[in-house]
Amino acid sequence: MRKICIRLASLTIALFLSSCGDPKLVLDGTYSVYGATEIKAGMSFPPFANSFQINFTARELKALAIDRIRIAVDWRNRQPEQETFYWDPMDERMTAAQENNISVFLTIASVCPDWACLAPGSDNANLFDEDAFRIFVETLLTRYPNIDKIQFGNEWETGLEDGTAYTDNSSIEKFVSYTNILYDVVQSLSPGTQVVLGGLTRTFPIVAYFVDNETYPDFSGIDLAFFMTEDLLKARIDKIKTAYDEKKIKQNIAYVFENARYDMLDIHLYDDPENWSAYLSVLPQDKPIVVSEFGGPNSEFENTSPYYHAERMDDYIDAIEDLPVIEAYYFKLVESDESYHQDSGLFYSSLIMKPARNVFAQRLTPME
Repeated sequence: MRKICIRLASLTIALFLSSCGDPKLVLDGTYSVYGATEIKAGMSFPPFANSFQINFTARELKALAIDRIRIAVDWRNRQPEQETFYWDPMDERMTAAQENNISVFLTIASVCPDWACLAPGSDNANLFDEDAFRIFVETLLTRYPNIDKIQFGNEWETGLEDGTAYTDNSSIEKFVSYTNILYDVVQSLSPGTQVVLGGLTRTFPIVAYFVDNETYPDFSGIDLAFFMTEDLLKARIDKIKTAYDEKKIKQNIAYVFENARYDMLDIHLYDDPENWSAYLSVLPQDKPIVVSEFGGPNSEFENTSPYYHAERMDDYIDAIEDLPVIEAYYFKLVESDESYHQDSGLFYSSLIMKPARNVFAQRLTPME
């Protein structure tokens, strides 16, 4: 049966907060953590593509005392021809981050310019010339010494069909090669930069939980959309499990954990915070863990009203505060139709503040 609930107290708080002005959390030179924890707060993929977006994001991060963001770099755009680099847009972003004392977690998108691409893997994964990739990474790190964290690829184990995921055995080996090239270049040119493996989605942890516990995760906290039932949600897990087996995702992830060189492990957490602690329990425990994306609601099957989102924000942050992680980046500052979780933004695309923004702000603690 679909869960139907309205928590009046939380709803009243959300409405009250949405009518208040921006909470002035901090003075210059401080940053935020979640509650009484030491988990540093960040923002994943905020608008940062031009001067207008950068100014909006910088102002909002200052108001929240958030001093770290995750952004991406696309090799295709930065080196469209083998002998030609085009850094102007990236220069603007990195300079703005430095001038605003914002720490940068950089994701190198797992795509390649046409001249460097090889035939795709049998899983349609993007494969490319390793020497060319090494030169690109060397140039990137030489140009931007202020990268705090860096990773190759995003949600690489999902089996998506856009070429950015790696599920075939030979493609997984290539993914490890690219990650290790990045690691080696970082050690040589920017040893203060941390190499982050990831980001893992919940595909592996959710199935591992399903198999280990012989039961479905707890979905009781999710207020499902009117067309969705808990049985249909469980059927989605069954489908994920089938794909997990067919694509040998467990074996592939074990191979990556064993052979990739990295400093930190990254995971994305969405929708069902009641299960996030269980999902992390199946990950290796020998490396620090970063959550480079978290949030909700799920635009595909969950209630997406702004007041439910505000109510649910408390659940997301409650869960984050209980996790053994060092940083957690909320996804995302401004909602976008291009994102799968398109309703998770703290602002509408019009830049009107959503109630969830102030709930998020109230859960932050400024640190000197």
